[in-house]
Amino acid sequence: MSITRRFLDLARANITDFSQAFRRGDPLEGLSEEERRVIDEEVEKDTVGTKAGKRARQVRDAAEEMWERAFEASQRAAGNNPPRQRSSEAERLRWYRTLELEPGASLEEIRKSYRRLLKQYHPDRFAKDPEKYKVATEVTRNITAAYDGLTTLLEQR
Repeated sequence: MSITRRFLDLARANITDFSQAFRRGDPLEGLSEEERRVIDEEVEKDTVGTKAGKRARQVRDAAEEMWERAFEASQRAAGNNPPRQRSSEAERLRWYRTLELEPGASLEEIRKSYRRLLKQYHPDRFAKDPEKYKVATEVTRNITAAYDGLTTLLEQR
């Protein structure tokens, strides 16, 4: 790697850190006063670019930590959810129709149909046309939901 390339990469990284430090809103929202004071004291020690980079990294770290806490809390709360209701007969029939199968198809037939339909309607095939891409995404979601529902139902039996 040439020295010029290294300088360009370093400048690009510093500009990115600098721009992230000045985004709208309070990036330290959710931090205690103690944590804010520590961050502000550290920022005052250095140059403007270094301050911005440090602040951006600290904000990113604080956001990741808050995300971790929220995720863990949601995982703990998920344990209190009521058991999932069994699917109705109409829903099962809709799943079979979505996968273009007759009711009572085997797990292997369901897998083959699922793969065939995903190849046919996968959104990546329609990436150049935003409208078709949106429709293909929705169709793919429905196919996946039908497959998941039927496989779960058949594996329970």
